[in-house]
Amino acid sequence: MRQARIGTPAGPPLDGAALESITEEISSLMRCPVCQGLSVNDSPTPLAAAMKNEVRDLLAAGYSGDQVLEYFEQSYGEFIRLAPHARGFNLTVWLAPLALLALGVALILRRRRTAPSRPTAAAADPDLVAYRERVRHEVGR
Repeated sequence: MRQARIGTPAGPPLDGAALESITEEISSLMRCPVCQGLSVNDSPTPLAAAMKNEVRDLLAAGYSGDQVLEYFEQSYGEFIRLAPHARGFNLTVWLAPLALLALGVALILRRRRTAPSRPTAAAADPDLVAYRERVRHEVGR
């Protein structure tokens, strides 16, 4: 793995509750390389704990959340983000469900428009119509 580079800090160093809050926020946006289904913040693995500590250290040094995410992205690739950028091939992942939904709705509407109207069983069978009328008369409806 190549060594990731990070620029100069973009803001003031953080500490206390603000540091912990932003550390959790940033580490919640990153995928654990071991668990892959969990964020770094939620993962119980030692690697995730080390990554979270590194996030905390970078934020404490004054780096912004975007700089921290870019730093980890240089090392692990875009895979490290739980929600990848919506650009390039990733745009397909974001738009495919919408396109499939629109296609499904279009097919349903088309089928309803082109389906021939079928007579109901009651309208098709005169004996059934007469029987139903006798039953309604006897029941009193």
